[in-house]
Amino acid sequence: MFTNSNFEKILFSSPIISPLKILRTHGYRNKDLIRKKILDASNKSIERLSSSSTPVGYFCIEEISKHVMNKIELKCGTSFHSDLFKERFAKSKFLVAFVITLGKEVDEKIKKISNYSDEPLGSLFLENASWLALELVLRDARSKISKFAKNNDMQIENRMAPGYTYPSKINRKRIMWELEEQKILFGLFDKESISIRLTDSCTMLPRMSRSGIFGLKKIV
Repeated sequence: MFTNSNFEKILFSSPIISPLKILRTHGYRNKDLIRKKILDASNKSIERLSSSSTPVGYFCIEEISKHVMNKIELKCGTSFHSDLFKERFAKSKFLVAFVITLGKEVDEKIKKISNYSDEPLGSLFLENASWLALELVLRDARSKISKFAKNNDMQIENRMAPGYTYPSKINRKRIMWELEEQKILFGLFDKESISIRLTDSCTMLPRMSRSGIFGLKKIV
């Protein structure tokens, strides 16, 4: 990663999801008690995901110039703000920002299937399978970033994403990294070089997408 620039685009393989894993997220625990119609719907969602998913990730690495209270300043001039940074990225020397997506076809298929009156579980199971797939793509992305860090005498630290809450040991409560910071994160990327867009409410399109940052710290 980042051999020629601070930007990297990676095409990922479509993850393999177990139909039983999808069903477990809906409370189905005992395979022997699952009706054939339900299991068939789960298997069909996986087939649909496999045929429509085109996972791709965009990554940008920037050096941190300064940690100031609740702010991380990057050498490129960008700043992120959160009371959590002093706990989660205190030793980080670099930030890797990322946006990953399964592609717009998955979104379109979920929307189309939701109109099928004869498939009440179709869109629900496909949406669930898609979120599970995104987690696996993100795991693969983390592995690649970890390998890059190791090759450069660093190690990966915490991951955070705008719009989510995280536990704070200092404040003894969960604190949100405000969703509006998504605009700052996306500002690190040339909008013409990525296939993901932000709405006015800072949500991502395609909807089956994830964003965030990883900290990288030097190995002492």
